[in-house]
Amino acid sequence: MSTPVKMPSPPDAYRRRRAKLASHLKRPLVVFAGHAPSRNYAANVYPLRPSSTYLYFGGPFIEHAAWLITPGSDGDNGCTLFRPVAGPDDAVWLGPTPSDGDYAFAAGVAASRIADLDKLEAAVAGRGAVAIIPPFPDTIALAAKLKLAPLGDEEIIPLAAMRVRKDEHELAAMRYAAEIGCDAHRAAMAVIRPEMLEADVAAEYEAVLVANQCRHPYTPIITIRGEVLHGNGHPNMLDPGAMLLMDAGAEEPGGYATDITRVVPVNGQWTTIQRHIYDAVLRANRAAIEACTPGRRFREIHFLAARVIAEGLAQAELLVGDPAALVERNAHALFFTHGLGHLIGLDVHDLREFGPAATYAPGRQPPTEFGGRYLRMDRDLEPGMTLTIEPGIYLTPEVWERKDLCGPLEDVINRPKIEALLAERFGGIRIEHTVCVRAEGAAEILTDAVPTDADEVLEMVGIA
Repeated sequence: MSTPVKMPSPPDAYRRRRAKLASHLKRPLVVFAGHAPSRNYAANVYPLRPSSTYLYFGGPFIEHAAWLITPGSDGDNGCTLFRPVAGPDDAVWLGPTPSDGDYAFAAGVAASRIADLDKLEAAVAGRGAVAIIPPFPDTIALAAKLKLAPLGDEEIIPLAAMRVRKDEHELAAMRYAAEIGCDAHRAAMAVIRPEMLEADVAAEYEAVLVANQCRHPYTPIITIRGEVLHGNGHPNMLDPGAMLLMDAGAEEPGGYATDITRVVPVNGQWTTIQRHIYDAVLRANRAAIEACTPGRRFREIHFLAARVIAEGLAQAELLVGDPAALVERNAHALFFTHGLGHLIGLDVHDLREFGPAATYAPGRQPPTEFGGRYLRMDRDLEPGMTLTIEPGIYLTPEVWERKDLCGPLEDVINRPKIEALLAERFGGIRIEHTVCVRAEGAAEILTDAVPTDADEVLEMVGIA
């Protein structure tokens, strides 16, 4: 009996992608799916999530599978999908699986291009093949056994050029992920009440994902400690005067993700300084999105947002001086402690596994200064490119204890006012959208179904 294999793109799209990459290859490329990671012993595993490049080229959800793409392939001939042979008892534990014909149809190859995994060794022997090796122990061991080298810049650069520009099928998948992520944010906002737990809000969020067959694309950050950029766990009680930061997205069944951050006051009312800082971050977010046009360098947009943030900090009397001069001295980074955003698609930090060769344009390197060194990418924007815009302002106690950061800037720091906010455990504010650059006109905001206007946000809090 045929078992349809659902994929986010049609077979011919995958075939075209493989053919396009093959036209750039000078040596065979193996793209491993990886395997389900073990939780605490080998047989107790998390759900399988194949590697993103494997999915991009039409890889079905098959543990330990691998594509072999050879130079000059037309996307069918010269491409082979290797998969493990099913054991006689697999159906007892896992249920029926699709046939090779079902997998081949979904992936856009002839059924004869599906082969047993144990034949991969002979297929690559003596050919100087390279590989994309996801960080799973069994996959790393197999790549070493087959003597496969990691791919170099000559493969990374054309691969990145393909993956940064999303086609209509990819954008449809990302819009669905955005829809579900926005639904989850609204549902979570609606239950927020003082003295409940962060975990209660996180549970409401996850319930929406599960109900729509989606999953978290990363560990969600749902916390009143918004100054901790990647804080994990949800142990805190929601204090009435605190702000709750929710950085959480959605990954649809095919693997495409969106990333969303919103901040709300727990008691449904902004304090004067909370509202001032929130509006400054929102202005930076909107200015940066407006600047997302083809040909614009992303680093320039980062510093555009930094100047808007510096202006807001000066107006709040947390910094003293001309905003442009403050940015020139990197004073804004004491509050805006990270980069403006990152590429997004099949990975929430898309292409980051390949390093600066993929996320930075040729000849560009990550900055070295505090804050700027976390600029996740520096490419010129292109139509179809999807990225996040996520400026923020944080009062991080550990930053203000560092003499190497604060000492050279004491003349522009309003230390008493900053110390007062630290004593109040101000936290942090970040506003994040996932956007797509268009060939003409304004960027498409995929995540605008959750409001960002400060007054509209209040209308969402605690209404359940």
